[in-house]
Amino acid sequence: MSTTNKLSLAVFSMACIVFSTTNADAVTKLTFDELGFPTPVDNLTVKGVTFDFKIDGVDSNDAMYNASFPPQLPPNLLANIQQPLLEGNAKGILSLDFAAPVAALEFAVGVEAFRPLAPGFSVELLDQALNSLGITAVNTAPLAILSEGLFKYSGAPIKKAILSFNSELFLNPNNPRFSLDNLTYTAVPEPSSVIALLASSAIGACLYRVRKQQKVV
Repeated sequence: MSTTNKLSLAVFSMACIVFSTTNADAVTKLTFDELGFPTPVDNLTVKGVTFDFKIDGVDSNDAMYNASFPPQLPPNLLANIQQPLLEGNAKGILSLDFAAPVAALEFAVGVEAFRPLAPGFSVELLDQALNSLGITAVNTAPLAILSEGLFKYSGAPIKKAILSFNSELFLNPNNPRFSLDNLTYTAVPEPSSVIALLASSAIGACLYRVRKQQKVV
């Protein structure tokens, strides 16, 4: 094998490794069974997401990671929420703080109600400087024991999401509950990965020119 061919193979291999690593690591999904047992979510970090949960501005343990519906209820009652999940007091505020900037975000929320809620919950997104990008109200529709809605975002990189819930029209107004599941986010590629991809592309272009020159000669 010629030196040029060896170099071509090495560059191609490097580009494939960098590209596959970047894409494999970019999308992360939390299904809330990662810990294996119920854990208070306040100040908990899982897969690059740090959770904060407050009621009336005070840290609270009334929201659990790896929680379940009451045991007498069958699984798979809902379209986008399954057990286990994140479950807590709907009077609280749940924050998601991402270790790296996020370009896309999706999750499902259910609130304990037998009727449509407008909104069922709201999401405020903060950019990398923690400036607000606005608040999105999400309507929910009743399905089984919860009124459920799906939040999706894709756009400018964000660093934090703050969730608040409709706690006025619940089955139990003294202890309203919410559930969150299937949290998926896409991290913005690190600069080093982007540079590596650009470098490999540049080398590939150089090799193409070398081969073309060899054919001419």
